[in-house]
Amino acid sequence: MTDDLASSLDVLELKNAHIYLKAANAVFTPAHGFSAVSTSVDFPVLECVTSKCRAVISLQGAQVLSFIPNGKQDLLWLSPLATFKTGDAIRGGIPQCLPWFGVNRRQPELPKHGVARTQMWTLGDVSQDADETLNLRFVFSPNDDDLEAFPYPFTAQLEVSMGSELGLTLRIKNEGGDAMPLSFAMHSYFAVSELDAVRIEGIAGREYLDNCQGLARFVQDQELQFDAEIDRVYEALGACQQIHDGSRKIKIDGEACDTVVIWNPGQTLAAGLADVGPYFRGYVCLERGMAFGDELELAAGEAAQATMRLSSN
Repeated sequence: MTDDLASSLDVLELKNAHIYLKAANAVFTPAHGFSAVSTSVDFPVLECVTSKCRAVISLQGAQVLSFIPNGKQDLLWLSPLATFKTGDAIRGGIPQCLPWFGVNRRQPELPKHGVARTQMWTLGDVSQDADETLNLRFVFSPNDDDLEAFPYPFTAQLEVSMGSELGLTLRIKNEGGDAMPLSFAMHSYFAVSELDAVRIEGIAGREYLDNCQGLARFVQDQELQFDAEIDRVYEALGACQQIHDGSRKIKIDGEACDTVVIWNPGQTLAAGLADVGPYFRGYVCLERGMAFGDELELAAGEAAQATMRLSSN
C-alpha cells in the first residue's frame, strides 16, 4: 500500500506544495521533544509543506497531527508520550470519532469513539485551489468485523484543506437499507501555553451536560476554569468559539457540527493516562460534532456533512 501511495504522490504536480510519505518516527523524534517509545515503530504519515503552512496527517484515522501556519505556532497538541502503533489511538491532533462518539449508548460494549480513528483510511483526491490551499481527501469503509458489531454499512470521507487556516469537511453516508444511528466528533486537541490562564469565549449562558457528574445538566454562568478535570457537553451550540491563550486566540468555527465538547483530564486523571501524564497542562480539547441530543439518524442512502474551520491570530 505504501509503495503505491508513494508512487502516486511522486507524479503530482502542485504549485509551491510538497507531500512527503514518511514514517512517524522520522517526523516526531526525541530531538523534537517526543519520547523514544513514541518513535520506536514504522508508522505512515503524510508531511505536507505549502506556501502557507506545514501539516502532518496520519493515514491511520486520517488524523491531522500538526498544523503550523507560516509564522505561527502549532494550533494542535500532540502528546510527547503519544504512541504510533497500528490499531491504537493516537493522543492528540484531531481524531475522527465515528460512527459514534464516546460510549455507544445502544451497545456500550463497543469500542469507545467508534471504529474509524484506529484504522487506515485511503488517500483519494489531491487538489489545489487558486490561492494555493492544498486539499487532501481521505476515504474509509468499515471491514467485516466492524459490520458484525455495528451492522450498518457506511462510507466516510474527510477533506482536509490546508492554507492560512485548517478546514475539515466530514461526510458520512448510510450505504445500507436500514436507518442508521450516527454520532460523531472531530476531537480537536489544541495547544495552549498555560492551562490555568485559558479562557473560552462562545459558551457563556449555555446549558451543558457535566460528564464528571453523571451528565447532570447545568448552566455556564461563570467563566470556565481548568482547575480540575473538565468534561462538558454543550448541545445545539454551533456558532463560533475562541480559545484565549495569552495573546493568542484560536478560533473554531463550523457548520452542521453543533455539539461542542470541552475536555481536559486535570492532574488526577492525567496521572493514570500513560500517554498524557504531566503534560495535561499543554492542551485543551474543544471538539465539534453531532452527539448526545444532537445525534442523527440517517435514512437508507442518506448522508450527513459537517465542516470545521480552525485559525489563530
